[in-house]
Amino acid sequence: MWCRLKGCPKCRGDLVLDGDEWRCWQCGQYYYPRPAVLDLPEEPAVSDPLLAGAAGVRLRQRAKRAPRNINSLIMAKDRSDRRWWRRNKELIQYLDEGRTIREISLMLTRGERQIRVVRERLHDLRSGKQGELSVGLRAS
Repeated sequence: MWCRLKGCPKCRGDLVLDGDEWRCWQCGQYYYPRPAVLDLPEEPAVSDPLLAGAAGVRLRQRAKRAPRNINSLIMAKDRSDRRWWRRNKELIQYLDEGRTIREISLMLTRGERQIRVVRERLHDLRSGKQGELSVGLRAS
């Protein structure tokens, strides 16, 4: 019977060879041996593709990644924005009426911090749209 004293990475217990796998006596964790790496002869590295073809050595080609579908990202962002507007419609209406954050918090049973976050995002969205509109007016 083969043993590895204090060889368990999990609990530092003793490992015992049980068939073709190691088992810890203390925690019962099984460890399976890794397959041996075969020693294969290395192919000579050829940097010039013309010489590589002549020598009969194939150069490895990098796997090509599929391009991301940008339309799906745009649609997901659009859905997220619509969902945000729908969820905060009533809160935005109260903010536009000029009510205080505390009043809105009591009416909608939301935290004041949540209302401040919505107010800041709304301010950023509106100021961004105003900037885009003014740029568009100057161009025409």
